[in-house]
Amino acid sequence: MQKLSIIIPVYNEERTIAEVMHVISNLELIGGVKKEIIVVNDCSTDRTRGEIETAQIVLKNLPITVLHHNKNQGKGGAIHTGIKEATGDYTIIQDADLELEPKEINLLLKEVIDGNADVVYGSRFLGLKTKGGSALSNLANGFLTRLSNWVFGIKITDMETCYKLVPTKEFKALNLVEKRFGFEPEITAKLAKNKSLKWTEVPIAYNARTEEQGKKIGWKDGFRAIWCILKYGLGK
Repeated sequence: MQKLSIIIPVYNEERTIAEVMHVISNLELIGGVKKEIIVVNDCSTDRTRGEIETAQIVLKNLPITVLHHNKNQGKGGAIHTGIKEATGDYTIIQDADLELEPKEINLLLKEVIDGNADVVYGSRFLGLKTKGGSALSNLANGFLTRLSNWVFGIKITDMETCYKLVPTKEFKALNLVEKRFGFEPEITAKLAKNKSLKWTEVPIAYNARTEEQGKKIGWKDGFRAIWCILKYGLGK
């Protein structure tokens, strides 16, 4: 692996996006892997755009591409835009909040570099690094993951994780269509259909936000996830 594409979909994250951009820009990847950063502003209505532009000026000498949607398309829609621009050997998604530890991207990279896997998921439920997260949310995540394992014929512990390290060529070929949080089960289902891919998981830290702090996923997204698991898992 020579280069990693890091896509950052962002919607109304004025409090955290600049810090995330700085942290990712300063992140040194293992094995001499280079990185490109692709920020997709999904038509934010707060000061997110200004924060991105200010950070972009400060980080002007670094490989950062910034794209703006004129209409909100959802997290999946922002990722669709970002993956079209990706030129790295592998791609990973970085949320625009501070729930995950960007330095742990290296834990996923190591599995690929060492030849242990083609697809690596960062699991929030392996190990003892999880902080916060309501019991109901964790229960829902567990149910969706077990359902996806059964339907997709795989064995993972965190289907809904943001950190999914995927070969860019495979990512681009999946023809993803889900615009919101249905992206997670859709990409997992479509990757699982390629039986030549070798999977693994690594434990990652998780500092969960509350709705008051900006958490955007809700119960309606849970029902959509169930539909997507069945639709993409059982369909062709």
